[in-house]
Amino acid sequence: MIRRISALFLGALLALSCSQVEDVDLPMAVAHRGCWLKDGEEFYINENCPAGVKMAAQYGYPAIECDVKYTLDSVMVIMHDATINRTMRNASDYSVIEEPVKVTEHTFEELRTKYVLASTDPALRVPIPTLKEELEACREYGIVPMLHSAVVESYKLAHEMLGDKFVAFDVSQAALQHARDYSRCLILLDPGKDPAPRTIERLKELGGTCGMSTMKHDMLDAEYIKTVKDAGFEVQASIFPAPHEQRALTDGVTIELSDFYWHQTEGRKPVDVFRKFKMRLPEGQSVEWNPETPEFASAILTLDFVGTIEVTLNGRVYTLTHEAAGKPEIFGTRLYKTAPGLKVRALVNSEVKSLKAELYDCS
Repeated sequence: MIRRISALFLGALLALSCSQVEDVDLPMAVAHRGCWLKDGEEFYINENCPAGVKMAAQYGYPAIECDVKYTLDSVMVIMHDATINRTMRNASDYSVIEEPVKVTEHTFEELRTKYVLASTDPALRVPIPTLKEELEACREYGIVPMLHSAVVESYKLAHEMLGDKFVAFDVSQAALQHARDYSRCLILLDPGKDPAPRTIERLKELGGTCGMSTMKHDMLDAEYIKTVKDAGFEVQASIFPAPHEQRALTDGVTIELSDFYWHQTEGRKPVDVFRKFKMRLPEGQSVEWNPETPEFASAILTLDFVGTIEVTLNGRVYTLTHEAAGKPEIFGTRLYKTAPGLKVRALVNSEVKSLKAELYDCS
């Protein structure tokens, strides 16, 4: 599905990005705010940091998203929230930061010396990273950064360091037009509530290789996706919750920006496989799979069925109805210190034509 992404990305993205599972094209996976991981309720790998870039490479993601902000003295740092409170701690004693600390109201030196990123690993309790440090990590590990940014200078720096091998992403068309002034990179525009024809007009105004991205899962239906793709543009589903990210995948988005989506099977062999064929599943009955799992792992479920079933995978629940077999549903998730927790339960009398669950070691 990502075959239309520019030749500029063939080396950096297409060779690494989408896998084929059961001969089905899948969207390119982008790790949202980097490949962050939580150890219980606390961060092990924090958002928006070089360690998340390294972890993305470990899991096989071709790209990560990062959020760019200016400090009070106009240093570009990587931070999603307006404040640092959710993701950082006091450097002196690792205590919770009680008063709001806004990125834009403090100098880089203040932020860099007084606070550290939260992590269960003391070695990862590092100062707030700069955009330059994040881009250096992307270059080192072969990861394409998606800059969620209206900071025009960020596009200039990315082009100086990476050429055209980055993605510019924002709601501001004016800011993204500056990205086009600097680079032939892939540009993704958040069109707000614009209908598909107006979105296409705006993408044509940007020119070059571009597409749209939205968090509005109720807007991005199959017709909208097809209209934008048929006009030659990319379509990104942006952190859709379950079960909507599955529908977006089935409807044909070309890029999935997600906290958990995973199908990076290129060069990997599963360490465990669970299969069922031509199995009747009466209403209320279920089949489960919970294998012993490596610390860093991923799972893929490929399911072809007739009826109405409820799929639970890694805590997310999907309810699906198929009137005929022949078009499998494919689910993928990354795992950290947890088993897949797969359960397929029939909500009405159903027939599973084929079920294949695969576990991958991402250590």
